[in-house]
Amino acid sequence: MAKASGPQRPRRRFGRVRKLPSGHYQAGYLAPDGSMIYADRTFPTKAMADRFLVLTEAEMLSGTWTAPERRRETVGEWAERWLTQGRSQGQWRATTANRYGNVVKTHVNTRWGSTPLGDVTREDVREWATEMREAGSALGTVRYAVGTLSRILQLAVDAGIILTNPCDRVRVGTPRPPEVRPLTVEDVEALATEIEQPELKTAGNGARPVGLPVRSDLALWVRLAAYCGLRAGEVAALRWGRINLDAKVLRVEESLSESAGNLVFGHPKGNRPRAVPIPDPLIPDLRDHLGKHVGPADDDLVFTTESGGPIWHSDLYPRHFKPAVKRAGLSPDLRYHDLRHTYAALLIAEGAHPRSIMERMGHSSITVTLGTYGHLFPSLEAELTDRLSRAISRGRSKASCTGVARPGAPKSKPPKK
Repeated sequence: MAKASGPQRPRRRFGRVRKLPSGHYQAGYLAPDGSMIYADRTFPTKAMADRFLVLTEAEMLSGTWTAPERRRETVGEWAERWLTQGRSQGQWRATTANRYGNVVKTHVNTRWGSTPLGDVTREDVREWATEMREAGSALGTVRYAVGTLSRILQLAVDAGIILTNPCDRVRVGTPRPPEVRPLTVEDVEALATEIEQPELKTAGNGARPVGLPVRSDLALWVRLAAYCGLRAGEVAALRWGRINLDAKVLRVEESLSESAGNLVFGHPKGNRPRAVPIPDPLIPDLRDHLGKHVGPADDDLVFTTESGGPIWHSDLYPRHFKPAVKRAGLSPDLRYHDLRHTYAALLIAEGAHPRSIMERMGHSSITVTLGTYGHLFPSLEAELTDRLSRAISRGRSKASCTGVARPGAPKSKPPKK
């Protein structure tokens, strides 16, 4: 009769321990990339080696584990790696890259620059977000800073340096979107008139005011933004070869942005080129502006400075736009982007379909269009409810007329003779 075996020792589920000729014990485990990693020291007892593996497994499960040879790498080092990768691979527009760089310098590195990757915890990130809010940072700024840190740490997750992203499930809140303040056509024309006629300069010694050159091109700039929905960078990058006055359409294929003191031509926002119809009243204005140029090439810019260079928005906005807003008696809070909102509001007032508005505005999805301008569709919900009511009424009336039997209802038997 076979001898009964004693109790079986449970099989180790994580790592392995082996005894060395020296009598000490060595502990090892598999890293996320499948490589075997051994502890940087040996243990005098097997229990101590087991404890090391238990603690290491707990780190992996909690997401705080880092590869031993990379434990000293800091968030600042990975932030620089992330920025370099994004710029070199052309993932971002120049303005986006510049903004990420500023956020890393101002917020991320200030708090996390010298912190090892494995020392960043979810609770620490939450406390950081709270501290920024208490220090007066806007909700949008905090959200952007936490999002930037999350992207940096995700790069380390993808490389297998840490197992989970400590920024996951950190809720900062959603900033309230800026108020949409569309202008009336009368307001747009008043603004165009004022930006066309610059404010007179005084010599300061009692002499007569000196008149500045009339900028009819800036009046056209305002009208293109308000009546075609072009962004500032899209107007600045518009070239004559992309305007077809006979077909009454222009193509938005480029945008001009400012980054680190330089002008950069790039794709439109979201890399979404589009064709935009030109309203009839703008055709004579464009022809008149074209007539002031001697045989412009297709690649020539439509709007330039007096010296022929591109127009900087950082110069246009404070020097021309804001003073014209003041002289026109419009709200001092009026932003340039409100001209683009005006275009959307005009389309909605004329009954345009949201899909058509999305295409003309160059939005990435219909959700963006409705999320931004949904409140300007006052009759959309009422019309939808009316159409649904009519469909239900037609269906019920048809069912009543044809005598459709209720599913599962017993059929009536003919009377017995």
